[in-house]
Amino acid sequence: MKLRRNARLISLTIAALATATAACSTGSPTGGESNPPAGASEPSAALASGPLDKFEPEITLTSVRADLGTNYKYDQGETIDNNVWIQEYKEKLGINLTYQWVVPSEQYQQKFGVALASNDLPDVFDVDIKNLKLLTENDVIADLTEVYEQYATPLTKSVIEGDGGLMLGTAKIGGKLMAIPETLSMLDNVEIIWIRKDWLEKLNLPVPTTMDELVKTAEAFVTQDPDGNGEADTYGFAFNKDAVIGNVTGWADIAPIFYAFHAYPNGWIKDDSGHLVSGTIQPEVKTTLAFLNDLYNRKMIDPEFGVKDGTKVAESTTAGKIGIAYGAMWNSIWPLNSSKENAEDPGDWIPIPPVSSDDKPVLSLVSNPAANYHVVNKNFEHPEALIKMINLWVENTVGPNANNDKYSTTSEGKEVFKMSMFRVWKPKQNLESFQAVRGALEKKDPTGLNSTDKSNYEKVLAYEGGDVKSWGYASVFGPGGSQSILEQIDQNNQMIFNEFYGAPTQSMIDKGATLGKMQSETFLKIIMGKAPIDEFDNFVEQWRKLGGDDITKEVNEWYQSNQ
Repeated sequence: MKLRRNARLISLTIAALATATAACSTGSPTGGESNPPAGASEPSAALASGPLDKFEPEITLTSVRADLGTNYKYDQGETIDNNVWIQEYKEKLGINLTYQWVVPSEQYQQKFGVALASNDLPDVFDVDIKNLKLLTENDVIADLTEVYEQYATPLTKSVIEGDGGLMLGTAKIGGKLMAIPETLSMLDNVEIIWIRKDWLEKLNLPVPTTMDELVKTAEAFVTQDPDGNGEADTYGFAFNKDAVIGNVTGWADIAPIFYAFHAYPNGWIKDDSGHLVSGTIQPEVKTTLAFLNDLYNRKMIDPEFGVKDGTKVAESTTAGKIGIAYGAMWNSIWPLNSSKENAEDPGDWIPIPPVSSDDKPVLSLVSNPAANYHVVNKNFEHPEALIKMINLWVENTVGPNANNDKYSTTSEGKEVFKMSMFRVWKPKQNLESFQAVRGALEKKDPTGLNSTDKSNYEKVLAYEGGDVKSWGYASVFGPGGSQSILEQIDQNNQMIFNEFYGAPTQSMIDKGATLGKMQSETFLKIIMGKAPIDEFDNFVEQWRKLGGDDITKEVNEWYQSNQ
């Protein structure tokens, strides 16, 4: 299982897009012809003057995409080429969307590379940030600056720019808007602690609020037989091998422990002079590694964690062998739901805030979460079509007449949103859903909730009524759920932004894999006691010599050019 990808998908599965504020103009767009934006082709016979006006006559727009995977269950008669979103584009906008090709996700990059090399690109398509830079430098895609300003509705702009324009800024190259990012929630990527409340109660322990208290709790989980089987077979922390370098995978991560010591591996942060430095080589990382080695030596970590991926760690956790896990807000939906439903040892997990190693607050590193960038072929006659399709997405999922059950995620959990080719998400969509559900619970009245929020509300009530299978969602959107923890973090501004969000620099491309492998091997050896803590100093020296200094120089050049 690729945890990072699943983190995103599960987050979107429960993405409850709150109703729009009355201040946003979402009614029928005003009529009247508009001049084409500067740089666009001369208009054809097909005209559509407003942000949601229909093209008359209809136009055809080509794209490419990955399929929806083997787990997606189509309704009868429904296909990737014939579904509610394909019909919406045609009926509401006069756009006939056709796919030049559709391939399994694992084949997409190779297929796209062939299309790029042969100059056989569709009209509108998705790229990652690396290819966004490449296509811009080679003058392949359209400048969307004026198209976005002219055609995006106020509601669409409020969604895309809801984070203050941070994610939209990642799509600007040389001052030009070259793509529309598939905006996502940075807040939902902040990780929290999941802990077994039943073990705390059994051992008469308080909910930990500091790192010292968390360590004492973990020690008790190891030494005081919380599962009551008379064997020393339980561990404190769930860690997966793929998270050893401090990256965020969404489950059984180590990154928040680095943050507890104010260390930010894999991030780029400002130093006192205002320059960007790599968080990977700062002295706080060495302090954290020594701390993790101590946990390992005291058997608070599974001694085999170095060979166990997230799925294997999930199996141990849901089997009742681990009591603390750092992870995403959706971990109650996977994998902790299986622990809760374990008949032999049902785990009563609760989310709690990250803890600090000292009297300073924990600041979680957040990075640009956008993986997809919607771009337009420079030769396509109607670049505004992309903006119109995004406007329609926003109207159908966020607007006052939104129908999430039809267009986003059904009450049965079917992810209809995947059918939409071009999507954007509110930066705090799940937090807003939690707040809407909380208000309805307090009033005992769901009137006014959109379909997704109402579904979350009903799951909370179902769990309170004894339906254990609704626990996962109730532990996200219900009282004391994970979104309540993220609300505190958001209100207290306990986040630090990764200052580098551009495409990989040339030295990253050339030397990043070597440096990453060296980082993973060194960190794992230090944590498991196979190398002394001072090996970190040698790692820093080699990191700088083997390309790190070159990367740092390029990152700062990028930073200065984007101020």
